[in-house]
Amino acid sequence: MIEHFTETRVRYAETDQMQIAHHSNYIVWFELARVELMKTLGWDYALMEKEGYWMPVLEARLHYLKPLFFDDWLRIRAFIEERPSARIKYHYEIFNWQRDKICQGYTVHGFMNAKNRAIKPPRAFIKKMQSYFYER
Repeated sequence: MIEHFTETRVRYAETDQMQIAHHSNYIVWFELARVELMKTLGWDYALMEKEGYWMPVLEARLHYLKPLFFDDWLRIRAFIEERPSARIKYHYEIFNWQRDKICQGYTVHGFMNAKNRAIKPPRAFIKKMQSYFYER
């Protein structure tokens, strides 16, 4: 398993009239944590895209447990449990400052090229991921 924690705060613009974090922001926070996780592994999204690879979201699931409010601190745990192949599944958990779980979910991503065609992941990506997962 690979995991990384990212921290941020709920900004005023991310809240509704009741100062509760709007549900649409959670997927943005998932993305923030996913990009940071990949950076810790030495995999840069911007560089990957310059090389002609994209990782579109194929599936997303979120389960909201408790609300977050304006200026609440949040900690996002992003992790990969299964060895990636043609698809990669990222899991997420969001916690508040009291360490209550606020939200959990996952996104599934594929790989495609600049012509919007599904492709195999770059060899360098597979090689990097293999170093974190053992053969069974």
